[in-house]
Parts: sequence; structure tokens; C-alpha cells
Amino acid sequence: MSILLAGFGAFPGVARNPSQDLVERIADRLPPQAGAVVLPVSWDEAFQRLKAEILRLRPRSVLLFGAHLRAERFRVELVARNRRELGRPDALGAFPAGPSIGDGPETLACRLDWRAVAGALRRAGIDFEWSSNAGGYLCNDTLYRLALAADGLGVERFGFFHLPSSDEGVGDLVLQLPLPEVFMSVPMATLEAAALALLQSVGTAGTDVERPIAG
Repeated sequence: MSILLAGFGAFPGVARNPSQDLVERIADRLPPQAGAVVLPVSWDEAFQRLKAEILRLRPRSVLLFGAHLRAERFRVELVARNRRELGRPDALGAFPAGPSIGDGPETLACRLDWRAVAGALRRAGIDFEWSSNAGGYLCNDTLYRLALAADGLGVERFGFFHLPSSDEGVGDLVLQLPLPEVFMSVPMATLEAAALALLQSVGTAGTDVERPIAG
């Protein structure tokens, strides 16, 4: 197994997670060397589930996708931060144990060939932006834990991408208020095109990766 794609399930405020829809919709179109999993939005279980899949499938690359309703376009996260948003429950109603994820630096860089990522997204016609703030919720938590454990798990390349809502998912979102006063949505086909372009860029990349400086 060479590449693992992971999305997240629903959580408070996001009744329909576009990353779950994305992973499930493209799962049957992945090449033989790629796999997919949907992670529970749980402070205790998300990374453990991801780790179990990594140990089972032994991917060299891991691409994570998550929801960010305030994102105005496809968002490429560059770093994970050692922080948690206190007082924010997960999908099971549990809260984070503390303000930091664990013993480690303030930030850890994702490991992808950013030039290849940008080129793949532009060729696919995807409007995207770079981000150095993945937030303090489960997406960032899982990304930081992956960054800490990557070498020991044999993962050479990994990255995280925040998704706006899909056009198809807006109807479900309004069933679970509150929502942002203003938010963007894009067709699910656009998110699928972005994910498949990234999959190709990672699959054709060499072992060299560009790493932003971690603070």
C-alpha cells in the first residue's frame, strides 16, 4: 500500500462532513496502491483509528481531509500546531484533556512536495489557498499526532487539506444550527477533482519533500 486517504465523520455544527463524502465517493476510483478510511471525530479515537489503518496498510504517504465551513476555497495546510481548543466537544460529547496535544514543538511541518501540489491543483483548475493555521480541533489534533509519529510508522509524506462545504451538503448543514453567517460551498465534483489531482501528484513524487520551518 502506497497512499492512504482519510476523511472525518460528522461532528457538532457539521451534520454532513464533506471530507467523508469525498473519501467515500472516490474510494472505488482509487488505484490499487491507495486506500481510504473515514475517521471518527473523537479526541480519543481519531488518531488511534488512523494509526491502526497505517499499521494495517503500510502506506508511504497519507493525505488527510477535513471540513472548515469558513474556508472560502480548497485550503492546503502547511503545519500542525500543538494546541487544542478547550471546551469544544467531539462527536461523542467528550472534551479535550488539555490545551496541548503532547510533548513536542509548537509546530510540526507537513511533508509534501509543495510545488507538485500547487501544479497538480492548478492543472485541475482548483482555486486554492495556503494556510499555516489548521485550527485547534480534531483535524489539527490528528495531523499533529501523525507528524509526531510519522517516522516510526514508516510514513514519508503526509499533508492535510481543509474543505469548504459541498453544494450537495448545504441542505443537511442547515438542519444543525448554528452555522456561520456567511460561508462558501463548491460542487462535490470540484473536491473530487482536487483529491484525485493530489493523489496523482503524491503518487508520482519522489522521496524528496519540502518542509516549512517548524517553530
